[in-house]
Amino acid sequence: MPRTHARARLLGVGVLTVASATLAGTVLAFTAQAAPLPVPEDTPKKSATVLDWLAVEQSDRRPEYVRVGADWTVHSHLYTNDKGRPGKKIGDASAHCSAVDVTPHGYVALCHRVLRTDDGSISLSDAIDRFGPLPHGGLSAVTGGTGKYVEAEGEAEIVMRGDIARIRVMLDD
Repeated sequence: MPRTHARARLLGVGVLTVASATLAGTVLAFTAQAAPLPVPEDTPKKSATVLDWLAVEQSDRRPEYVRVGADWTVHSHLYTNDKGRPGKKIGDASAHCSAVDVTPHGYVALCHRVLRTDDGSISLSDAIDRFGPLPHGGLSAVTGGTGKYVEAEGEAEIVMRGDIARIRVMLDD
């Protein structure tokens, strides 16, 4: 075998070895990053209080034809969720929304919501889209509260079907 072929073969084997080592190192580093870190035994477990409510719309001032910049208010009665049906009336819910993006298929609304109960109120803020068929919804940030909820933190999941919205508030304990 000529000397140039032998060098080329050795060079090819060397490149292959370097590439294999690099790949193995990358896989090892990725695996180390993906592995969960050990949790110290004295770290408290994170828990949440879940409030599962239904808001039944009473008034909706949304314009017939939504355009960017349009704003409106919605007022609802607030109930406990009894297997998907309104249970005990516990307060009311109000929202002020503004359209921030409009297409022929729907829109995105930036909303501030207040859920009022006898125990206090919870304030929410979100950007929820209304594209396509029902249901519509998304996640909302808990931005504050009063009374029992004065130190409220967490998020809410909102699912709207017609004139009823399910609001599942997950408060960090």
